[in-house]
Amino acid sequence: MTKRVAGVVLVDPRGWLLLQERDEHAPVNPDEWSFVGGGVEAGESDEEAAVRELAEETEVTGVDLTHADTFEYFCDDCGEDHVLALYLALTRLTDSDVVCHEGRQIVFVDPRTIDTLRWGRNLVHGLPRVMRHPVYVERFGLPERREFGCVLLVDARGRVLLQERDEHAPIDPDRWGLSGGHLEPGEDGESGAYRELEEETGVRLPPGTLERFATLEVFHPHYGSVDRVHVYVARVDLADEDVECHEGRQIVFVEPDRARRLDLTMTGVLAVPAFLDSEAYRRLRGR
Repeated sequence: MTKRVAGVVLVDPRGWLLLQERDEHAPVNPDEWSFVGGGVEAGESDEEAAVRELAEETEVTGVDLTHADTFEYFCDDCGEDHVLALYLALTRLTDSDVVCHEGRQIVFVDPRTIDTLRWGRNLVHGLPRVMRHPVYVERFGLPERREFGCVLLVDARGRVLLQERDEHAPIDPDRWGLSGGHLEPGEDGESGAYRELEEETGVRLPPGTLERFATLEVFHPHYGSVDRVHVYVARVDLADEDVECHEGRQIVFVEPDRARRLDLTMTGVLAVPAFLDSEAYRRLRGR
């Protein structure tokens, strides 16, 4: 089942984004920060829904919206895919001009502090599209991009290898994600993926084992940049006892249904559900 949703992000003169903190009564993703917006009603266009939702939730009207992108993401709370049409606008409004009719608060948030909030998955998918959109870049610039190499391994039971990060991790502490990390100067994504996997898990794979799955655009609030993450995958005949944990709390194989609903890192939100739904995963699991 897929639900169609319209979202709106207003950007103030500082480059801060208007976001909503949902409360404990929200039927989906309670207590998380997300875009203003909601479901598209029957007979309604995406833009009409965006305009209506913005007015209903904030009393803001008369804003000239630009379509930023439309994308699909997995809603971990409701267990279904959402298709979100995201709209963007620059504004001179302040918090005092916004009336909060839904959730705890609707305020402008510094994007570099989003990692300190309990963010929802729609933000993970939408933020790179906002921060790299020409409307945003022309006004606020684009910080230098970093490159990462990451790995998802699949065992004989179809489980995927994930790392539980600890409280000391500079990016996404206390969340579950992929083994991997920054590429070294002059290093390509594949070489970095092999190196990072061995450094973090002690698993040394023969050349040619990893296959490229995707290259993702991930916004990292820690740096304020939209970074490029190269994700590689492989089938392995390993068990938890074959994996050493050199970083984080634990690195273990996780059942696919549980993996979808873990408190994932930003890269994990983009990579894990997409991989589990992919032909690559079905092929690797079926060997």
